[in-house]
Amino acid sequence: MKLSHIEDPVAYFCAEFGIDNELPTYSGGLGILAGDIMNEAAIRHFPMIGIGILYKGKDFMQHITDKGRVETRDSEFDHDTSFLRPTTIEGNPLINTLEFENLTVKVKSYHVRLSDTSVMFFLSTDVDGNPPDWISDMNALYSGDTESQIRQQILLGVGGIKLLKSLDIKPRLYHINEGRPEFIIWELVKESINNGGASFEEAWKSAREKIVYTNHTLVAAGNLSYPKEVMDKWAYAFAKNKNLDPNLLIKDGFTDNGNFSTTLYALNISKKQSSVSKVHAEYAKKTWPNYKWISVTNGVNMLRWQDSDFRNPALSDQQIWTQHLLKKQELMESVKKRTGFGYDPNRLVITWARRLAEYKQPTLILSDIARLKKIISKPERPIQILFAGNTHTADPNSENLIEQIIKIFSAELNGYAIFVPNYNISLANHMTSGSDVWLNTPKGNLEACGTSGMKAIANGVLNCTVLDGWTYEANWDEIGWVLDPNNVSESFYNLLENEIAPEYYTRTDNALPKIWVEKMRKSINLAEKFSTEHVLKEYKSKLY
Repeated sequence: MKLSHIEDPVAYFCAEFGIDNELPTYSGGLGILAGDIMNEAAIRHFPMIGIGILYKGKDFMQHITDKGRVETRDSEFDHDTSFLRPTTIEGNPLINTLEFENLTVKVKSYHVRLSDTSVMFFLSTDVDGNPPDWISDMNALYSGDTESQIRQQILLGVGGIKLLKSLDIKPRLYHINEGRPEFIIWELVKESINNGGASFEEAWKSAREKIVYTNHTLVAAGNLSYPKEVMDKWAYAFAKNKNLDPNLLIKDGFTDNGNFSTTLYALNISKKQSSVSKVHAEYAKKTWPNYKWISVTNGVNMLRWQDSDFRNPALSDQQIWTQHLLKKQELMESVKKRTGFGYDPNRLVITWARRLAEYKQPTLILSDIARLKKIISKPERPIQILFAGNTHTADPNSENLIEQIIKIFSAELNGYAIFVPNYNISLANHMTSGSDVWLNTPKGNLEACGTSGMKAIANGVLNCTVLDGWTYEANWDEIGWVLDPNNVSESFYNLLENEIAPEYYTRTDNALPKIWVEKMRKSINLAEKFSTEHVLKEYKSKLY
């Protein structure tokens, strides 16, 4: 595969990429964002090479049993018959190796070309002859114990650099997202010492000048920490017979308590550090004050997430509403196909959908079931509530949240609330265009950015949100509703009963909700500010 014609690309490393509905290489917002960035680079003809891991999708799909229990099923995605192509050189499969003391691990790669200047690679150690633990590491994203996690990070970082070298791709910069690709510096330093004769200090400084880092969350699951003895073992195994000092390889990652922090390490091996929203930059500066944080607010790829009809600024109010009713019908049909339950799409539809985590507080609006039921079941103003979200392996309580929600929906709120399983790219497209209100209820100071609400406003779906992450950067007057973070449920009930439902159901003579449609129009206009086109521009001016 000849890619050396792509001049001076940015190598974009991330543990997850959501580029296709069925490809099991994404878990939540980080993966969707990474996929959006890669697609934006392709659209703008910006030279960018994505490096990720090819997971097989064990427990990738969510299923709800008749008794309301959460089950997971393996992905049926077949890498070898899909749009992915095995990476080859002169017709032969490209196999690189990871070399450790007394151990050699083979690495293969698949790729998809997004444009002439944008290509995605997915690495895998699911290769015949490899140690069983390295093969099983490819089962699922974010799975496995400490040893497995570190093996995957070495594959991503070291294996990614080896792949680029094998293909004669010479990046001008390496962009690592979260701390997981941090070990790119091991291979960059090794190459510089062994091939160029540089000292360790020279090689380290040179590598650091080519690395930029983006922190995507303050939550512990995205800021991993490992015992010193485990890191000592892997650094020694990598450094053996490579003219490297293992202690120097990992010294910049140790915290005061002696553990190795992937985030601290990523901060110290990069020349620039960025956040994903303005308020996240403030939090990051307080948490890690010794770094010059650069704020670049995330965005969404408009071609991927915005219905094409809403890109026409000349749409009349009636045209906006007619198109919205069509998207509402499509969402209802999608929900019915997944659950067996339908609803009247003319109802006011309120949706909470994102990765399920306790800090996102999905059950807050269910704190007073009797009051909520009274509001949503009024015959003259019926309201449909939709919930969706997948669990995270690092959050064992999330499955309990789902079952708690389903139990309430099937009993007290039966007929007015549905949990929709297997939240993926396809369902997200339907929900962020076919809902009326997008509900966001995170615990303050923990949502670094969030992008689902951006997708919603791009399609005229109004936001009802706690201010956190990107939502601090929008003026919600006459566009959406802001929830009181100290009393989310009470705030939501009051807004729903006294403002949201009345505005939705107030119609003109031609059955048009005039005030509502005006807010839809303003939301669509606001969305232009939160696109990956803007993100890529800011990356180029501030990071690259």
